[in-house]
Amino acid sequence: MTDLLYMSDNYIREFDALVQKVAEDYLVLDQTAFYYLGGGQSSDRGILSFKDATLRIDEVRKVEGEICHFAKDPIPFGVGTEVHGVLDWDFRYECMRFHTAQHLLSRYLQLHYNLNTVGNMIKPGSSRADFTPLEKFDDAMKNDVEVGVNDILAKELDVETLMMPRDKAISFLNKRGYQTRYLEMVPESVTEFRVLIIGDYDAASCAGTHVANTREIGKIQIGKSKNVGAGKQRIYFSLKAP
Repeated sequence: MTDLLYMSDNYIREFDALVQKVAEDYLVLDQTAFYYLGGGQSSDRGILSFKDATLRIDEVRKVEGEICHFAKDPIPFGVGTEVHGVLDWDFRYECMRFHTAQHLLSRYLQLHYNLNTVGNMIKPGSSRADFTPLEKFDDAMKNDVEVGVNDILAKELDVETLMMPRDKAISFLNKRGYQTRYLEMVPESVTEFRVLIIGDYDAASCAGTHVANTREIGKIQIGKSKNVGAGKQRIYFSLKAP
């Protein structure tokens, strides 16, 4: 199995790894700092290199249990090659900022409007999340949410991730008001959860990448919204750099 280096360090930008498998359009490494597509977050992209050979990684996905690094160009490495990986840091860091902002947006809507988050897509430039039960997201609500979330961001809350045994994580998150029904959907074979804690404001189970403090996010700007089902609204948002 591939060791996911970002699970313990979201700020890792470069790493070394051994090629374990080479296929026509992807390769598998023994460890990686590339985030793979999932949890509503875009995968990382970047470069793998060995001596004079370089390979552009365009997307990383989990396929039948393997973390596959996909490339459009022919793969110049063989099994056993020690490659050096470099992330597209600007892309990764934007995902980190947007993902932490989405957690705060979801928490604000949960606390103030009793809404549940039922989907999201995190990517640089503009991200979105789906909320229910919500029939309409009018201008008054939009303004309240934008001001309220920016007030939270301005508190410069520390963000940390902890690994917890399943039972402890569920108990902890229940006390913090998290939507723990999502945890209950995880197979019993998963005995440990990664818990994201944003100051005293939010706690959630999340395997995504995040900033270390809300000061890094800047300000949120709530954009358009649209109906995506009965009682479900999709809200788009962007960020202004600090």
